[in-house]
Amino acid sequence: MPRFSFAILLMLSLWLAGCARRSHQAEALAPAALAAHRTVAILPFAVELERLRDLAKHAGVWARDSAARPLGSTLESGLQAERRQMGYLLQAALQAELMRQQAQRPITSTFQNPAETNQRLARAGITYESLPTRSMAELRAALGVDAVLTGQTSMHQLLPGGVSIAVFVLSNGSNPMADNSVRTALDIYDTQSGQLVWRFDHELHGKPSTSPAALAKALVRDMKDDFPYLKK
Repeated sequence: MPRFSFAILLMLSLWLAGCARRSHQAEALAPAALAAHRTVAILPFAVELERLRDLAKHAGVWARDSAARPLGSTLESGLQAERRQMGYLLQAALQAELMRQQAQRPITSTFQNPAETNQRLARAGITYESLPTRSMAELRAALGVDAVLTGQTSMHQLLPGGVSIAVFVLSNGSNPMADNSVRTALDIYDTQSGQLVWRFDHELHGKPSTSPAALAKALVRDMKDDFPYLKK
């Protein structure tokens, strides 16, 4: 490749690394219930990871071990641990970002510290894996809050960041393998009624960062005008 072409590619790669297309939509389903909330707990996020390197590893492991597949089990266990860790990191990062917003716009409700939330869940025998099966009545008894905020994030990264950028540039943005995405759904439930009272859908496409801090910052930035607990 000519030297000037490489230089242009490098500059474009650096620029695109910070670019991501985003879309978001919020909906308040029960404004009266939201206005009555005084205590809120953020739960650990549910996380899905889809990456080409994981698929390749999984295929390679299964090809080498088609009988008992102990290596496949080990790989799946590692992915589950990574998703679990990311779920807790996103929980803490969202709480921290909301607290930073409080300096600019007061928050009408008190958010339970994530460490306390997780300790209370553990004392009640509620594990990360069993969270989706627990009722709002159980969560209310364990956490003692008016509402819970749940998050589900799906990270789709077919190619590593630098490779994805190069493919994007060389294909003029036409190669779907170059387009990574992060989709997040935030829901607020009233623990007294069990009703879903607010939802927020958020998508990042292109070259989004998958770090918990960066994602939390993007979420709070895009939902701040619609978040029910931030004073207008």
